[in-house]
Amino acid sequence: ISALVLVFFISLRRFFANIVYFFLVRLFYRNKNDVDDIKVIFIENIKKPVSFFLIVYAISICLTIATYPAPLSINLSNFFHIIYAVLIAWLILKMLDGYGMVLVSKLAQKSGKKEVVNLIIKILYFVIIIIALLYILAQLGFNISAIIASLGIGGLAVALAAKDIIANFFASILLLFDNSFNQGDWVEVSGIEGTVVEIGLRKTTIRTFDNCLVFLPNSTIMGANIKNWSKRRMGRHVRMYLGVGYDATPEKLDQCVKDLKEFLDTSDLVAHDEDSALKYGDHTTKYRQNLVSINDLEGYKNACYVALSEFADSSINIELYFYTKKIGAKDFREARQSLMLEFMRIIEKNGLTFAFPSRSIYIENLPPLDLQAKAIK
Repeated sequence: ISALVLVFFISLRRFFANIVYFFLVRLFYRNKNDVDDIKVIFIENIKKPVSFFLIVYAISICLTIATYPAPLSINLSNFFHIIYAVLIAWLILKMLDGYGMVLVSKLAQKSGKKEVVNLIIKILYFVIIIIALLYILAQLGFNISAIIASLGIGGLAVALAAKDIIANFFASILLLFDNSFNQGDWVEVSGIEGTVVEIGLRKTTIRTFDNCLVFLPNSTIMGANIKNWSKRRMGRHVRMYLGVGYDATPEKLDQCVKDLKEFLDTSDLVAHDEDSALKYGDHTTKYRQNLVSINDLEGYKNACYVALSEFADSSINIELYFYTKKIGAKDFREARQSLMLEFMRIIEKNGLTFAFPSRSIYIENLPPLDLQAKAIK
């Protein structure tokens, strides 16, 4: 009979996995596409813990049948309770890995705060493990109330030993509420420049542009200067100098500067005065502009200047100061290339040439030609 019970429960492991899956789907999901997305992942994730749970439960029933009418010993009963606690904690963690990860990814897409969702997951993992450990200690005969009370006595020692961990944890909370950067942002922190991969409980992970993974303690980030290049909606800065030769006339230079300014003022690649937060913002933007500079807050820049800047050693420099509409790395470079090619056409159209570094050498008191000829011979 015991063997039949064991085989029966083992054969039901996938059935129970489907039951748990069906219950959670009915509880949380209404979209069939979402259900199809998580079905395979979820069932595969929880199949092992469900199988082990059923096996342990079947073994406990078999032992109960074998010892009937006497009950199981206290030690054996506590042993099974400990195993159940471990398996239930494992099952919940696997559910978070499967069903929970799909759920929080949907939440992250809606809220846009991936780092907050990731932090919540990590805290849930920690809480589940702590609850399981406390239950296991209780089954082993430890006084949980005394353990919790003793934390007050040993709290000072723990705080001193783990002060860096505590500092990093609170720094991670402050980083999330301060909203200095989000996952996926292009940032520069303490000389490290790259894309934010994850904001963890202790450290923030940044993938640099040479594909190196850097781990920065959160407490270090809180005390550092942070440059967030992603905190801009429109306007990536370009400041360049076009050096033309000194054979240029004032009339040609004046016309060239006017043509360059006219081109930038009409180009679809360049941000203009009308490209502002008031144009692209929501209905509350116009009220907020009385409290703060909305363009600076939201990240809109549209200044555009073209003017002669200096008489350099070998060129007359024309300064171009403007912002492109596109801010993405690829789009920005393509826009800048198109603009530079047009600058060349305008320079050539006005009969000017680009200058290059040159030097004139003046030699005084040359020897007579006949002496030079003798020297050559």
